[in-house]
Amino acid sequence: MKMIDRQGKLFGVINILDLFLILLLIGAGIFAAGKFLGSNDEGGILAPAEKYPVTYKLYNSAEHKFVIDRIKPGTVIRNANNNQVIGQVVDIEKYPGKTYLATADGQMVLSEVPNKYESIITIRTTEATGSTPSVGGVALLVGNRLRIKGPDFTLEVLISDIVPEAES
Repeated sequence: MKMIDRQGKLFGVINILDLFLILLLIGAGIFAAGKFLGSNDEGGILAPAEKYPVTYKLYNSAEHKFVIDRIKPGTVIRNANNNQVIGQVVDIEKYPGKTYLATADGQMVLSEVPNKYESIITIRTTEATGSTPSVGGVALLVGNRLRIKGPDFTLEVLISDIVPEAES
């Protein structure tokens, strides 16, 4: 008995292309099961990740005064891309907005921008997960840019500091 007969069947039972397709589907099923049923750190849905508190700071270099004035302690902040909560405002520091301008002789000087603020927003969350803190679909990494929103404002910020809190 030949391994593949004249009709292209393996051992006279199954077509070789059908066998390849069946093996491909079994492999895809195993991959999907591993991906979706794995631990939450690996992106799975079964094992809930341990949550812990993190305080982090968001920096904005020069935003209009009327936007920054709407941010108050206690405001819930969301990721503007997916609407997930990423924390609550603890504190906001406002400084006059500054930018570099060229003078007539070509020198670059730091100049204050009227009606704009440089701001540092301190956010606290108790929902951080993973070995690299992540909350609301955002990896809390210094330098990560994100768009945030509150009840009546939206703002682009940069994560400038992250402080995981010690458990009590």
